[in-house]
Amino acid sequence: MPGPYLLTRAMYVPKATSASYPTKEDLGADVTRVLRQEIEALAAEGAAFIQLDEPVLTELVFTHGRTRTFMCAALAERGDPSEELELATHLMNEVLDGAALGDTRIGLHVCRGNWSRDESILLRGGYHPLAPWLERMTGVHQFVLEYATERAGDLIRFDRDRPDREIGLGVVNPRSATVETPVEIASRVARALELYPAERIWLNPDCGFGTFSNRPVNDVEIATRKLEAMVAAARYLRGA
Repeated sequence: MPGPYLLTRAMYVPKATSASYPTKEDLGADVTRVLRQEIEALAAEGAAFIQLDEPVLTELVFTHGRTRTFMCAALAERGDPSEELELATHLMNEVLDGAALGDTRIGLHVCRGNWSRDESILLRGGYHPLAPWLERMTGVHQFVLEYATERAGDLIRFDRDRPDREIGLGVVNPRSATVETPVEIASRVARALELYPAERIWLNPDCGFGTFSNRPVNDVEIATRKLEAMVAAARYLRGA
């Protein structure tokens, strides 16, 4: 599902929305209400896992005021991202804190752009600048993060005092034509095992394989082979 900050920033256009929503915070209040209702409905239907996507959070900390952006142009205009990160944290907590989830776990996905196969033009940098804010999103159980390319930086551990926190470890690049081997994937998991117990590590692609309906970043055959390699690596690691 799209995250509350992504939706709020994407839909807040002062000249178009000010009559109904004078500020982005006013719009965010309705966005969080609708998302919370939908999440609770999915949980009531038995959904085991719900992922919220907030890809533009990296845009806040990696562009350093440059106007280049992959989602919302207004995000790159600020030099200090603290105000926007505070809003993103508030909106996520408004959606999740106290929600009737039952046994449903919540994941939060944060990427660095997935629109091109040219890695040189995509955002780069570790998740360290975001960590203090992500850790304050108390209703999130799993951080679904990119770690299959060198752009990702060092792997970090979230909330050592929260045994319910998991890492959704990105281990295959959804944009490349090269299919990772199970051995290569297992080697990427080795570092994660130094920071997380095995039962708190989940294997994922870095991001989605489709992205745009008329311009996917990969084809079905390659995507399928990458997923098969990921499953084979998981089975190997479980038996190791």
